[in-house]
Amino acid sequence: MLSVKNQMLLVVGFLLLALLSQSLRIIPAGRTGVIFNLKGGVQNNALGEGMHFLIPFVQTLIVFDTRIVTYSFTSSTDDAYRLGDPIIAKTKDGQVVGIESSVVAQLKRDRVPEIYQKLRTDYEPVINKKTSQIMQEVVASHVADALYTRETREQITQEVVTALSSSLSEMGIDLYDVFLRRIDFSNEYIEAIERKQIALQKAQLAQIFKDIAVKEKQIEIIKGSAKAQEVQIKGSAIQANPRLAELEYLDYIEQNQLEIPVIMGLQGSSFINLDKIMTK
Repeated sequence: MLSVKNQMLLVVGFLLLALLSQSLRIIPAGRTGVIFNLKGGVQNNALGEGMHFLIPFVQTLIVFDTRIVTYSFTSSTDDAYRLGDPIIAKTKDGQVVGIESSVVAQLKRDRVPEIYQKLRTDYEPVINKKTSQIMQEVVASHVADALYTRETREQITQEVVTALSSSLSEMGIDLYDVFLRRIDFSNEYIEAIERKQIALQKAQLAQIFKDIAVKEKQIEIIKGSAKAQEVQIKGSAIQANPRLAELEYLDYIEQNQLEIPVIMGLQGSSFINLDKIMTK
C-alpha cells in the first residue's frame, strides 16, 4: 500500500499531466489559430501550424480553416462545403431562375483575429448572404434570353467577381473565382422558349422553300432567254445561208433515227421528201 507521501506525489503528477494536456494545443496544417484570453479578450496575433502552449483555464484556442475552399450553392447534399441551395434570382424581364454556383475563397491568415472579433466563427453565413445578394443584383440587370449565351454568363461571372471580391475583402476574405455551374429556368419559361423555337424553325423552313422557288423561277427565265437567243441566232444564220436549213433537217433525222424517204422522179432523179420527215 502506498504511503501518504507517495499518494500525494501521484495526485500531483496527475494534476501536472492534466494541466499539461490543457496547455498543449496543436494546430493542424492549413489552419490558423486565435487565442481568446479571459483577461484581455482576443489576442491580435494569429497562430500558425504546429504546437502551442496556452495558460490553462485562462486562454482558449479557436482554430480557423485557412485553406482555399470551394463553397457551393447547390441542391446536392454530397458537397462537403455546401453553403446552401441554388441562389434564386429574378431577371430584368421578370423571369425567376435558380443558379447553382461555386465561390472559391480563403480566409486571410493575418486577419483571423479580426474575423473572430467581428463574426466569431460564423463567417460562412456571411459569405452565403453576400454572394446571394450580389448574384441577385447582377442577374437583375440581364434579360432571361441572354442567360443562354456563353458571353452573357461570362459577363455575369466577371461582374459578380468584381463586386464580391471587394465585399469579402473588407471582411478579411480573399476571393479567387466564381463559377456558374447551372442556371435553371421555370417550366413555363422553358415551354415558351420551345414554342418560340418551333415557330422560328417553321419560319426558317418557309423562307427556304420561298428561296428555292425564286431560284427555280430565275433558272426558267434564264433557260427561256437562252432558248430565244438560240432561235434568233439560228434564224439569222439560215437567212444568211439557206443550206443550213437542210443541215438542221438532217441533224434532226440523225438524232431521232428516222429513215430518209426518197421519191424517184420520172427521169430517174430523186429528191428527199422533207415534209414527210418533219411530220413523223
